[in-house]
Amino acid sequence: MKKLEVKKSDNVQTNDVLSGFELWRSRHLLKISWKSPKCIVGTMTFLLVIGGAIVYFSGTVSAAYLVVNGQKIGMVASVDKGQQIVDDILTKRGQSLGKVAKTHDRLEYEAVRVKKVELIGLMPSDKELQNVLNAYIDGYTLEIAGTQVAILPTQGDVDTLLKTYQDSYTKPNDTNKVISAEFSESIASKPIEAQPEQVKTLDQAMKELTGGKITTTEYTAQENDSWWLIARRNNMKTTEVLAGNPEMTEDSKIQAGQKIKIVSVTPYLTVMSKGTITSTETIPYDIVTTTDTELASGNTVIKELGSDGSKFVTYSYEQKNGQTISTQVVEEKVSTQPVTQVVSKGPELTAVSMTGIASRGSNSSTGIAWPLRGPINSPYGSRWGSFHTGLDIGGSIGTTYSAAASGTVVAAGWGGGYGNMILIDNGHGVSTRYAHSSKLLVSVGQQVKQGQSIGLVGSTGNSTGPHLHFEVIINGSTVDPASYLR
Repeated sequence: MKKLEVKKSDNVQTNDVLSGFELWRSRHLLKISWKSPKCIVGTMTFLLVIGGAIVYFSGTVSAAYLVVNGQKIGMVASVDKGQQIVDDILTKRGQSLGKVAKTHDRLEYEAVRVKKVELIGLMPSDKELQNVLNAYIDGYTLEIAGTQVAILPTQGDVDTLLKTYQDSYTKPNDTNKVISAEFSESIASKPIEAQPEQVKTLDQAMKELTGGKITTTEYTAQENDSWWLIARRNNMKTTEVLAGNPEMTEDSKIQAGQKIKIVSVTPYLTVMSKGTITSTETIPYDIVTTTDTELASGNTVIKELGSDGSKFVTYSYEQKNGQTISTQVVEEKVSTQPVTQVVSKGPELTAVSMTGIASRGSNSSTGIAWPLRGPINSPYGSRWGSFHTGLDIGGSIGTTYSAAASGTVVAAGWGGGYGNMILIDNGHGVSTRYAHSSKLLVSVGQQVKQGQSIGLVGSTGNSTGPHLHFEVIINGSTVDPASYLR
C-alpha cells in the first residue's frame, strides 16, 4: 500500500495563508466589540433596509405606463398586457370588415412599481384607448368618372360589387343569355389607408351604388303652375316632386315665385348590355261572329269558346340599365295554336256599325271610354320588330281600371304573356281586352257596365313594368284603340 505523501512546499503555503487570516483577525475583528454602539447601529440599519425592501416588494407590483404619441394614457400590468389590450382594440375596430385594423401611433412603455390598489385605479379603459388610438384599414377605393364612391376592404370586394351591380340590370338566367355587358363610365380602383368607419361592407356599398347620385336644384313656380305641370317640366312624376318637398301635398296651393325643390337621382353607373332572350308569348284568338235567326234582336251567344295560343319567341336586344333600347326577332316557334271563338248574334246585327259603339270624340254613353287615365307608354302598331296589338297605358300597381264599354265577361284569368287578363264581349262584334293585371275584380259570365271597376293595374305576364295593356277587337281583328276612345 502506497503512503500519502505531502510535499513540504505545500505545507509551507498552507501555513502562510492561515497566518495571514490570523493576522487580519487579530488586527480588526478582535478589536471590535459586539456591544459597541457603532456595531449595534450598523446592525439595526442593515436589518431596517432589508425589512423595508421586503415590505416594499411584497406590497407593490411591477407595472408600466402606456404612452401613446408621448402622452401617458394609463398604467398596465406589463408590456405584454398593454400590447394585448392594443391588439384587441385594433381587432375589434376591423372585425365587421373581416380585417385587423392597424395604427401609426407611437406606443411606448415606462416600467414602474406601484401599490396593487393603485394599479387598478390607473388602468385605462377600452373607451379611453379607443379615443386616443388612431386606427386605419388597408382598403381599396372605387372611383367612377373620377369621383370616389366607396371604400371596400379588398380589391376582390370591389370586383364583386361591380359584378353584382351589373347582374342586377342584366339579370342573366336560362332564358336570358347575356352576350356582353360593360360600363359607360370610367372605373378605377387603388389601395388606400382609411379609417374603419369610412370602409363599407359589400351590402353597404351596393346600397350606396344602387341609390344613385342625388342632385337637388330649385325650381321657381310660374303663374298657374300645378304639381303635375312642374313634374312634366322636369321630366319627373308628381310623386317624385312631392318626395323632395315633404311639407307639401297634392292639395297644397302653389304661388307664383315659390321655390320648389327638385330632387333628382341619377345612376353612378350605366350598364350597356347585349344578349338574347327567349319568352313565351300569347297568340290572341280571333272572334268570328255569325248570324243566328233564332236569336232575338240584339242578343249574342258564345257558341265556341276561344282560347289563346302560345309561341316561343327569341329576341336579340340591346339594353341600357335594364331598359331595352332595341330588339329584333331572331326566331319564333308556335307551341299551341289559338282556337277561334264563335259568337252568334240576332239577325238585325248582320252589319257591324261603328257609329255609337266607338265613335271618337262622341259623348254617347255607348262609346268606348278610357279604362285608365295615364301616359301612353307604347302605342298600337309595329314595335321591336313585331306588332303591338294594343295600347300600353301607364299606371301604378294597384290602381283601379274600369270597363271601356258595357258587355259580358267572356274570359277572366291567366292569359300567358297577357298575365292576368279580362276579355269583354261588348256586342256589335266588338270586344275589349285588359291585360297584365295585378288583380281581377270580375269573373266569366258577369255583366259589367261602362265605367265599372273590373281590375287593378299590375305587371304580370310578359311585362316590362306596371301598366294596362288595352285592346279593341272588331270582328276578330285588333284595331288601334286610340281611333275609338273618347
